[in-house]
Amino acid sequence: MLKVITDQTEIKKYTRLFVKKFKPYIDETIKVKLGHQGASLAAKVLWSKKLGIWLYPQTINEVRYWNAFGRGKPKEAGILSTTAAINFPWQGIDRKTGGAFARDAWGNIFIIHRGKIGGGKKGVGKSLFEHNYRGIWSFMEDGDSITQVAVIGALNSGRFALQVALFVKKVEKLKLKPAEVNSTQTEINFSEISFREDFLGNAPSAAGSEILTACDGDLVVMNLANLLSRWKYRIGNDAHRQLFLINPSSGKISHIFEVLADIKEKSVMAAAGKLLLQSAADEGNSLPIIVLPEDGINAYEQELEKINISVIGYRMEGERIIFPDLGKIKLDQNP
Repeated sequence: MLKVITDQTEIKKYTRLFVKKFKPYIDETIKVKLGHQGASLAAKVLWSKKLGIWLYPQTINEVRYWNAFGRGKPKEAGILSTTAAINFPWQGIDRKTGGAFARDAWGNIFIIHRGKIGGGKKGVGKSLFEHNYRGIWSFMEDGDSITQVAVIGALNSGRFALQVALFVKKVEKLKLKPAEVNSTQTEINFSEISFREDFLGNAPSAAGSEILTACDGDLVVMNLANLLSRWKYRIGNDAHRQLFLINPSSGKISHIFEVLADIKEKSVMAAAGKLLLQSAADEGNSLPIIVLPEDGINAYEQELEKINISVIGYRMEGERIIFPDLGKIKLDQNP
């Protein structure tokens, strides 16, 4: 279980590291008018083309550390609204502030979010976040109570800035279409199928324990999706499937992927069972594929292939995610 960090000195130190993590990605500083709580202020936001986000960090002395984020390159002197704010309290516990630092039993530091989002639109707020945000959820010792929180990323990870950028994109999706994410519709309209970042991760009720490795899980899915898209495959996902391919001639699902961040037996068995059920629902027309960390392939590949589940691996090289075995899967969409 995580434990919230309340010490003022530690919060200050980790806030500096938080901002520092984005510096290698910043391309330029842009002067804008930043809308905030019914007003606007002159600001110089930091734009990153690679991350696809802008950042505006500001310290409000004795109150909080304010970090506003948005998507897309701002126009010079344009008026911006904040997509997501990851704010930290000056000290102690402030449950009205969305963000916080938390530590696990091994000393790893994580950025968490309490779900407090705004946007000036009906249906956008903490309730929307708590019921619909998909990502990494964990329980946190929050002073004298236990709170379920969303984990944005691992502060010391070499992929931390990418993890935050994905969080901002997910929040953008939530805030743009609250009516859609609250819909009970479960049927897939294949003519409108797409790959959506807000479907990545777990629902709020599924709190995981492997937080450090899970912080990279959604990035692996997104990188695999981007790679397949560049190879001109038609990709998609939904609330039940992490990633799938669509056969352009039939319009049906041809391949389904389940990506794991760890190689624990219970995780692999659960993924295999999920894929078999999904393949059965597709009347056996889809090829199930498990994507594992590279060092776990040998332990499971032969057994999984006996039940017609293909296995491919991936490895991390800094912020790069490599799929060396992807070419061995039959991606001709005729499984």
